[in-house]
Amino acid sequence: MNKNRKGALLIILAGTCWGVISIFINYLDAAGLGTMQIAFLRQLFSTLVFTLFIFCTDRSKFRIQPGDLALLVLIGLINGVMFNFLYFYTIVNSRASIAVVLLYTSPVFVMILARLLFGEKITLPKHAALILTVAGCVLVTGVLGEGYTPPGIAILTGVLTGLSYALNNILTSAAVKRNDPLTVTLYTLLFSFVFLIPFSSGRELLALCRATPMVLPVAFLMCLVTGALAQYFFSVGLKLIESGKAAIYGATEPIVGTLVGILIFREESNLMKIIGIVMVVTAILLIGMDSSGRETE
Repeated sequence: MNKNRKGALLIILAGTCWGVISIFINYLDAAGLGTMQIAFLRQLFSTLVFTLFIFCTDRSKFRIQPGDLALLVLIGLINGVMFNFLYFYTIVNSRASIAVVLLYTSPVFVMILARLLFGEKITLPKHAALILTVAGCVLVTGVLGEGYTPPGIAILTGVLTGLSYALNNILTSAAVKRNDPLTVTLYTLLFSFVFLIPFSSGRELLALCRATPMVLPVAFLMCLVTGALAQYFFSVGLKLIESGKAAIYGATEPIVGTLVGILIFREESNLMKIIGIVMVVTAILLIGMDSSGRETE
């Protein structure tokens, strides 16, 4: 398998891992945990897993150049606090489907930032894939035809969610160019966890864990799938392919999330959602075939 295909597969796997998070969130939410508490537990267990793994396999991965530490602190802040706050605020103050649509404005930001910072070419296939991805995500979420207009502040926070997701993509891409993906993943998770501590409501969280013993095993499984594995696949994938292409491949997340809703939670399925899934898959195939080096004017 060549480098581009391996990178694409890893980003798709990361999106798949993130896409099943609703299974865990629904259980933990029913147990009484708040959204930031769920995020805190995910980062806590993910950090512990990666620390133990590196300690047992290759302790040299703990080392990082002091000059890169500030970058990883920034990634942790964006990943842990900025993204979670903006995304959850948008969900609470509008609808989950609208939050997902606005989140996937991120490929637009990624391609613009990647062009400005890394000189990545914006080819015609990338333009086509970008349009298909955004339109497909709109159809998948079923937001069209609902006759609902979200508050202006929720629209703003939703677009800022897309920007924060794009910044995480770009900054992680820069970090893995100078460091091992394992090192980047570990420190991203560690700083995300540290920044989430003030939002965890520790005593209340401890009481909830005692009242419902299954909370910790479910949170640990969530960390393995949607935290440790997803972040590692994402970091390694970004080392192999361009940020702009990764943004398109990452659109597997809402597709998987929609399929989970339909197959597990018995949510409504319709032709529009199916067309949306086909559009995103088409975009992924299109960007995968983009080998021309031509830049659009």
